[in-house]
Amino acid sequence: MIEHQLLEATLAADRFSAEGKVHRLKLLKAVADPTRLAIIDRLAGCGDRCHCDLESDLDVPASRMSFHLKVLREAGIVESFRQGKRVSYRLTERALERIHAALPTASVGCELICVPIGDAVDGGR
Repeated sequence: MIEHQLLEATLAADRFSAEGKVHRLKLLKAVADPTRLAIIDRLAGCGDRCHCDLESDLDVPASRMSFHLKVLREAGIVESFRQGKRVSYRLTERALERIHAALPTASVGCELICVPIGDAVDGGR
């Protein structure tokens, strides 16, 4: 449910609404940590990884890894699944696209805030 809401909020045209900003900030805060960004990079490059593999790959203690994975899960970026006794993680569908869509862009909403330089400097003359 939260994943669908985040996708819709970040890809919607009304990305500047209060709700859209909250969802964008949640995604960006989740990736704005070196360890979490490394987890995303690892999952994007290697696919599914178990918790223990991520710990050893990134040299992060189990308790810290659990915390970071929880933040990423709550932001709808990763999902977990069981494989026997192991818990593995993967990026959610379109996770990278949603992260990209949450980033500020030069073309979205520019017409609302930009004034041509000539108009601003000489009053449009």
